[in-house]
Amino acid sequence: MIASFAELLKEVKGSPKKTIAVAMAEEEDVLQAVSMAHQQGIADALLIGDKNKIIETSKQHDIDISAFDIIHAENEWHSVSRAIQLIRECMADTLMKGKCATATLLKGVLDKEAGLRAGKLLSHFAAFEVPAYHKLIMLSDAAMNIAPDLQAKVSIIENAVQTARMLGIDKPKVAIITAIEKVNWEGMPCTLDAAVLSQMSARGQIKHAIIDGPMAVDNAVSSRSCQVKGIISEVGGDADILIMPDIEAANVFYKTLTYLGNSKTAGIIVGAKVPIILTSRADSEEAKFLSIALGTVTSVRNQ
Repeated sequence: MIASFAELLKEVKGSPKKTIAVAMAEEEDVLQAVSMAHQQGIADALLIGDKNKIIETSKQHDIDISAFDIIHAENEWHSVSRAIQLIRECMADTLMKGKCATATLLKGVLDKEAGLRAGKLLSHFAAFEVPAYHKLIMLSDAAMNIAPDLQAKVSIIENAVQTARMLGIDKPKVAIITAIEKVNWEGMPCTLDAAVLSQMSARGQIKHAIIDGPMAVDNAVSSRSCQVKGIISEVGGDADILIMPDIEAANVFYKTLTYLGNSKTAGIIVGAKVPIILTSRADSEEAKFLSIALGTVTSVRNQ
């Protein structure tokens, strides 16, 4: 079980090196992250985009990209489509967002003819190393699915569980997060979804996980909170994965941990044929580097 980013990095450094196709690579933090990944023996990269701008950016910020091939692309869409083509041709193993828009990248990924669809719902998976928690805690979905219905939540859970299992957690503990820990089907329909998902898990309809909900965040991460509230749960106080009711709750929680919680973070898109390293433009170089490590280790273990 990988319980920290230090363990994640140790694991990925001991694995076969993978190659990242970076779409529209003329972006400082992305170049810094892939350069660091190469220097630490984690991954190689193919840099797709405006060749002159990529070289100019690397020189301006003193980034060593001498080990990487640069593939010139005339514009944003050409960069995205060429990066995806390289993956389809088995020249690269993971896709990474550079300076291109997220919408453009996902349009290419979801293209029925030339994309990377795998017949699953795509969802965002984030992992956090929080000083106040005893292991990595994972979150979905903070960036893809705006207001998932019950069926979509099942897919989001299955994607997250599969990814957590690649991190060595044989049977992840999944908390379905709401504002309260009781069902209120009229005022908070998400609590009813949470109860249904919990029961689906108990009946074996969602496999390889222990699921409980509805649970408030304090119940999911604090054993004391469960004791005070009289909640008896295998998940309570020891959750591996938090499934949020919608993108707003997930995004707020993600950014709160990142900016106020002194947390390290990594995020990828899962559910496609390969992991997609998709970070925010405001994410730090470290977050991009750790996202590369997360995408690489899941790529290795998905073979």
